[in-house]
Amino acid sequence: MRCTGGTRYAQGGGLTAERREFRERLRLQAAERFADGEENAVIAKDLRVSVRSV
Repeated sequence: MRCTGGTRYAQGGGLTAERREFRERLRLQAAERFADGEENAVIAKDLRVSVRSV
């Protein structure tokens, strides 16, 4: 099998527009809090995501 270099998932990874918007809001919240110096573990717990995601 050869790799064609294309993307594995469709735009948005198969998520609905609403779900993509929800995830983007979470990303922005996490980024703002990270920039303010909050710890990753605290941000992750508050936003209910993994520390790695933060």
